[in-house]
Amino acid sequence: MQEHGQRLRAPAVIGDVSEDDSDVYMTGIRETDAPDSWSLLFMEPYDAEDPQEIQLGMDTCCLVAGPGQATCYGRVRECEIGGRRLHLTLTAEAAGTAGMPAETSFALELLTPQQVDLLGLGLARVLASGRAGEVPVRLSIYRHVRRDLLLRALVHWVPLPAGRVRSRGLR
Repeated sequence: MQEHGQRLRAPAVIGDVSEDDSDVYMTGIRETDAPDSWSLLFMEPYDAEDPQEIQLGMDTCCLVAGPGQATCYGRVRECEIGGRRLHLTLTAEAAGTAGMPAETSFALELLTPQQVDLLGLGLARVLASGRAGEVPVRLSIYRHVRRDLLLRALVHWVPLPAGRVRSRGLR
């Protein structure tokens, strides 16, 4: 969480992308591959249908900003990959918690095309999961992901009651 007077920080260039699907699917970006470098993880909700998760507001994607592991749920308003850049717009609350500006643009020029595809697919999966009201109003990443990968990802998303969306995962 941002301390009073602390400068908001996010790197200009992203140097690494990864994903993990061992328990809850997550994708993340890092400034470098060094263990203590700045990072931002995007995780699917653990159980978007659980009444306790819904009551606590944890029925949507989770953001974890490092290295301090500041955590918030939902509150990504826009996400776009275009021109080898990732643009994110967070609510003021999420930005304050993550210690980064609400409007942030990251250069992706150090990433391979495969890493950009991985990032696009991962963000599409995570940001479209959970409570429908927390899905970003602008989610523009599909045109930058290989068509065959996108089609494979889309067939695994299924609608749930009450406007919820859940991903079954990329296979």
